[in-house]
Amino acid sequence: FVGPALATGIAYIDPGNVATNLTGGARFGYALIWVIVFANIGAWLVQYLAAKLAIASGKSMAELLGSQIKKRWLRLLYWLQAEAMILATELAEVVGGAIALHLLFNLNPVFGSILIGAAAFLILSLARNENVGIFITVVVALMAVTIIGFVSSLFTTQIDAAATALGLVPQISQRDELFLALGILGATIMPHAIYVHSALTAEKFGKSKDDDKRKLIRWTKLDVSVAMAIAGLANIGILLVGAVTVAGDVKDVTIDSAVDHIAESHGQVFGTMFAIGLLASSLASSAIGGYAGASVMNGLTNLKINARVRRLISIVPSVLILAVVPDSTAVLVISQIVLAFGLPLALGPLVWLTGRTKVMGSYVNRLGTKIAAVALLVTLVGLNIWSLLPFTP
Repeated sequence: FVGPALATGIAYIDPGNVATNLTGGARFGYALIWVIVFANIGAWLVQYLAAKLAIASGKSMAELLGSQIKKRWLRLLYWLQAEAMILATELAEVVGGAIALHLLFNLNPVFGSILIGAAAFLILSLARNENVGIFITVVVALMAVTIIGFVSSLFTTQIDAAATALGLVPQISQRDELFLALGILGATIMPHAIYVHSALTAEKFGKSKDDDKRKLIRWTKLDVSVAMAIAGLANIGILLVGAVTVAGDVKDVTIDSAVDHIAESHGQVFGTMFAIGLLASSLASSAIGGYAGASVMNGLTNLKINARVRRLISIVPSVLILAVVPDSTAVLVISQIVLAFGLPLALGPLVWLTGRTKVMGSYVNRLGTKIAAVALLVTLVGLNIWSLLPFTP
């Protein structure tokens, strides 16, 4: 009964999370821990609804939107914005992998990004209908490597318990902190994770009999809870690495310099493990991004482009950006802020679809779930608007 949420969970500890959490910890210490906790609570609800939608309807969210949005121009417009968000995600994943290969093997970032794309292509080869279980298993295995690599150095680190507790109190004191908070939210409650979770769940459980659906939905809560707990602890761990190891009022934080700090403070082995975690994260999340892109394109446009072919096409923007932009970490952070602005466009339709009896049948959201989902959507929109106005704490 479990698997799709765990596989999707790699989206919550991808290179974008590494960049935003490391930067947040390095620049603002423990102050943004509450953002990670809030983002994970929100992500739990979002991923539960995405899986519930697929189980109840037997279709992915992209397929449902493709049939619900009747006007072709509106459907194509929605597809274009969804593709833009997925490309921003894939950019972060490929750039992160290129950084990891540079750290581990001193490879040129452009060449490294091509290797990451090729590796993701091979992993996506496992995602054919009959092998979706193998695909999920490979991604979850890479997720385990990712987590060990990211948090290993914390075992030799002194954590300030009082500062950690204070970091659970919501606080934003300056515009840069607000933008990083948005980046953390975008890196955690990611638009493409909604599409891919519903697609994986529909692939695995879409043909379930009605008698089994309620049991599947109950087990989905466990699947999502385990995935979000793992991702949440990993993300807090990454922020703590930034706060303790790369501490100080640092304006320009890079993953490269962070790994150097980890190696200097805790030993080369821990710096290497962090880089290995970044590589595993990139490989797994890049494959998930390719799967999401193919799902969205197939569902909204009826163009049956293979996920592997699409992965090859989408690698081009990443290679070009790596060739011309010197600060790869800044690219990662900016891409996650972009995702925060695109998130309501994925979450809104999810809230709408799961609240429709015509789509969900007897599994339609109850009043409490509807209120919680709408409150999350309003909060995210409010934070986006706040970031565009003159800053007031």
